[in-house]
Amino acid sequence: MENTYKVRDRIEYIIAFINEFGKRFGLTDSQAYRYLKTYDAISNIDKHYGALHTQDFRGNIEDVATYCRRMGGQLI
Repeated sequence: MENTYKVRDRIEYIIAFINEFGKRFGLTDSQAYRYLKTYDAISNIDKHYGALHTQDFRGNIEDVATYCRRMGGQLI
C-alpha cells in the first residue's frame, strides 16, 4: 500500500521534513539530514509516508525526534 504514493511526493515531503526538523533544532539542512540519516529516521519517514503526510507536521517532527533519542540521538 505504501508504494502507491508518487515518488516525487515522498521526496518533497522528506526534503520539507529535513528542513523543518533543522529549523526546530537549530541545524542546517545538511546537519539535519546527517542526524536523521544516522538514526535511520529518513527510511522510517519514507516507509510510513502514507500515515505521516496526513498528520500534523510539527507533531511528526517531535515524534521523529523522540524516535532518534531512543536510537541514541542527543537532540532535546
